[in-house]
Amino acid sequence: MRRLIAILMLASLAACATLQHQESYRQAAPARYPPTTNVLLFEYRNVNIRDIYELLYSDFLIIGRSEFNGAYEDPRASVGFAKSIGADVFVTTSQFRGRQTSFVPAIAPTNSTSYVSGFSGNAPFYGTSYSYGTTTTMIPVQYNRYEQSGLYLKNVNHVVPLWERKSADYKETAANALSGIWYNEDFDLKIYQSGAQMVAFFDTAPRNGGKIRESGTVDELKMIFNPQTGAGVYLMADRAPQPAEIKVNKFGFLQVDIASQGELVSFARRK
Repeated sequence: MRRLIAILMLASLAACATLQHQESYRQAAPARYPPTTNVLLFEYRNVNIRDIYELLYSDFLIIGRSEFNGAYEDPRASVGFAKSIGADVFVTTSQFRGRQTSFVPAIAPTNSTSYVSGFSGNAPFYGTSYSYGTTTTMIPVQYNRYEQSGLYLKNVNHVVPLWERKSADYKETAANALSGIWYNEDFDLKIYQSGAQMVAFFDTAPRNGGKIRESGTVDELKMIFNPQTGAGVYLMADRAPQPAEIKVNKFGFLQVDIASQGELVSFARRK
């Protein structure tokens, strides 16, 4: 019986489930675009989606947005929807907002048996009657509540996005104390100044020692940052751009703090 109740409760949850990225979608562009065949999904946690857009995606047109609060929803389930509205990039953020209790109806079958006896004339009789029905029980369910947002973006000007840029897209404009080759156990980076920014590219293909920690090819952009403020962008192994703080630490290493991912990597200068 308990197993049946659990199954019915899960069925009730599934019946009530809707994809909130789709339900809460609001069109932003003045017209709809034809469907696309490929959409890149970039997911961020504990950051403001408007800040992420301004930092990383401002060359893309916002064609629509979604926003809701509730249980965490995997944005991969809405990639097909993003394609259907003509998006090239689907950016999502989620921020934990505490735990919440919800009550879900669980319907379980019931049955009862009645025994009947009496006399018909002078002859006694005996019988059994059965009745069937259902009972509804409200089951408390606790879940983590998240504030979740999505931006559906279109590359209307056909710009080269960060994750596709190479050294040919950046001209070295000035000498800088940070310019040169920096390395860690996975790869070497070539760093130089281009305009007001420092840019870093793979100088060697990643060497992971049999473990897939990094991916990329020579001359692909790995990070870009302001040498004065340290604010920048670091491209992860899957080429997803993440905001990062990049600076030379007290040990002389170039340190990259990717707070949104809880990761810290560093590089030593190759002499």
